[in-house]
Amino acid sequence: MKKISPLLLVLFSAVLFSCGKKSDNNVSPEGDATWKLGEYSYVKASSVQTSSADGNITSIAVSTAGNGGNYGAFSGSSLTIVFHGNLGEGQYTLGTEEMLAANATNRTIVINCTVGTAVNTGAVMYSYGGTAATATVTKDKDGKFHISLPATTLTKKLEVLGGIPSAKATYELTVNNAY
Repeated sequence: MKKISPLLLVLFSAVLFSCGKKSDNNVSPEGDATWKLGEYSYVKASSVQTSSADGNITSIAVSTAGNGGNYGAFSGSSLTIVFHGNLGEGQYTLGTEEMLAANATNRTIVINCTVGTAVNTGAVMYSYGGTAATATVTKDKDGKFHISLPATTLTKKLEVLGGIPSAKATYELTVNNAY
């Protein structure tokens, strides 16, 4: 339980951050982080990157601002990414929170994408769908991790406030340089 506690703390922090909304439409000058869920494209406006006290678990939360793409019920999005940052740069296999917690030496990465964060009508979170996929983890000169993921299928995991009625059960997610 002692090893799982920091993981749960980081996951909980990432979820809390990703649920927050930013009311301005100013996009960060670091706006090169993008992701696409199905036909909807999103651009980073804000992010936070933290590590557990022992440095083993890294959590990244990235979100849009303002209308978040102006896609109706699909407006606004956030990514939460959790992995064993102490393993450094390289290829990580997409997986679940349970897979991440099961082995601290495996390069497992958990990526969740939530859509509908800029509206009050409902949101949907998509997660690992069981398909084999690898994400590339790099580190910049300032020590921040950057994540890229080629197109992979995510599955609906959680609906908030009734979700989005027209949301599909699965979507393809592509992530470019999230940090």
